[in-house]
Amino acid sequence: MGVVVSDSFSKEKLEKFLNKSDKLSVDNENRAYRHLVKADALRIRNYFWESIDEYLLSLKYDSNNIDACLGLGYSYKQVGYVKNAIDAFNDAKKLSPFHKELYFEAGCCYCIDYNFQAAINEYKKALKICPDFSEARFNLAFTYELDNRNTLAIEEYKKIIDKKPEHSKSYNNLASLYMKLELYKQAIKVFKELLKVDLSYSRAYLGVAICFDKLKDKNIALRYYKKYLKIKPNSENSAYILNRIDELNKEKHVAGKSHLKLVS
Repeated sequence: MGVVVSDSFSKEKLEKFLNKSDKLSVDNENRAYRHLVKADALRIRNYFWESIDEYLLSLKYDSNNIDACLGLGYSYKQVGYVKNAIDAFNDAKKLSPFHKELYFEAGCCYCIDYNFQAAINEYKKALKICPDFSEARFNLAFTYELDNRNTLAIEEYKKIIDKKPEHSKSYNNLASLYMKLELYKQAIKVFKELLKVDLSYSRAYLGVAICFDKLKDKNIALRYYKKYLKIKPNSENSAYILNRIDELNKEKHVAGKSHLKLVS
């Protein structure tokens, strides 16, 4: 015959068990928080491997801690473990499916891993959550460019410029892409638009100079090469540019002499 347990005894046991469970839950939350704070501090100081250990400990005590998942992803990305980073960001997405940064960071990792289509998909998801997320659109455009889908890249760069006419990097990338496609007149137009936004953007002067050089317009090319050197006299390109200026001046000199002989 079994032992009969009174109702009062059962309630007392249950209350003790619940109190113990609550205390254990609080203790775990405290441990998770302490490891998270330490992990964030280590990551800020660029101790990425040490921060990974702390993030993993934090998640051991609280597997639903989105900040730990996000920090873990950042640290894995910094040490080059992009697949682990993607896993961490995907875990965070399960906890917060409308967090645009998670899709953006996953896209960056896929791009680093040369999985361009997966990156494109992630950036599009981020833009679906926030259509004005210009960083995601810029990365989407650049990933299209890396994947040699140049028409789509051009469209995305133009979308950014239309919405954020001060976004210098989009002008620069669009103009540089036109140069790569040997569409020099279009490139010049975009570089000049960039200079209206930021007169000190040195790369634009060099871009214009190279484009006019390619179009055989030596006088304008020379002018922009000199403008570039005035802004960036110690540029790593300065030796090449000085040499090219010398070549163009000699070509002009030879052309001038030839013309004089021709008319005489």
